[in-house]
Amino acid sequence: MSIPGIIASVVLVIIVLGVLSLDYVEQNEYGLIYNWVTKRIGKRVYHGGTHPIGFWNKFVVFPATVQSIEFSNRRWPMANSPTLHTRTKEGLALQLSISFQYTLDPKRLSQLYALTNVAYEGLFVRLARDQLLEAAAEFEGPQYWLQRHEIGDQMSSLVTQSLQESCAKLWGLQLLVIDLPDRYEKAITLTQVQQQIIKTRWNEQKAASIRADTEVLKADFDRQIRVVRASANANYTVATKLASAQAAGRKIAAEAEALKYVRAKLHLSPEGAVQFQQLNAFGNLPNATFLANLPEARAMVGTGSVAIAPAFLQQGSTRQHWQGQQQHKEPPRKTSVLPVSARLAAKF
Repeated sequence: MSIPGIIASVVLVIIVLGVLSLDYVEQNEYGLIYNWVTKRIGKRVYHGGTHPIGFWNKFVVFPATVQSIEFSNRRWPMANSPTLHTRTKEGLALQLSISFQYTLDPKRLSQLYALTNVAYEGLFVRLARDQLLEAAAEFEGPQYWLQRHEIGDQMSSLVTQSLQESCAKLWGLQLLVIDLPDRYEKAITLTQVQQQIIKTRWNEQKAASIRADTEVLKADFDRQIRVVRASANANYTVATKLASAQAAGRKIAAEAEALKYVRAKLHLSPEGAVQFQQLNAFGNLPNATFLANLPEARAMVGTGSVAIAPAFLQQGSTRQHWQGQQQHKEPPRKTSVLPVSARLAAKF
């Protein structure tokens, strides 16, 4: 055989051995190297990917994901084992459907392989069954209705301890079905219904009491509101009346000062001042007229009624003015009708 042929054969053998030396582990798996020559398992854990391990080795794989074990009457692969049958603390027949999930401890996979090879699930089923049956027998029938959460915690604690001793970790546990004798379940159901009715009645009484207290508080607040409003209205009335009185007083004082000033400037007698005030009052009327330059003239007010008020045209009474005209034999002045607003101009 020629040298190139030998070299080619050697290279081919090396390539084949190199290919055979490669092995892979899935991303959701752990792998341990197993030497099929010496029948020994390695302690190094491989996770996901292709690794050179030698053609004399191979990977023994374990799941890296959460695995589930279920005790129920459902078919495989949903259920790994049939329903658990036991008795309660007082001796009642009890059937339990339970599911739990676990993960393997990657740091202790070599110990798990040494303990069970790869048949670890059967070991977990046996350990869990024993712990669950032990926990179930510690509780009475009513507790499975009233303390289901506490029972689940107790079972989880026992299963967790058992799995930790077998290189696994409990991920979760669920009580799926709790089946007691039908007669007993009916009695418990009636008891629960009665207790619920009692609780409902108690809540109704409490609600009625709260509503009554609310009405009392509301009535008290309404009373306080009425008192505050009445006090505010009283203060408002006092303030407005006092202000009105003060305004009226100031108005009267101002009118007195104005009248005093007019009397001083016009040299009015007391009778003339009274007549001036009469004419001023007529001026405040919305519909009044006055006859000027006519003896014994009267004001016309409203719808034609005649108010008794002598015409005030100059200082002194109208009668004195008429007598003065007769003495000087002045011709009578032209009669005119003037609005009250023009009476002072006609007078002065």
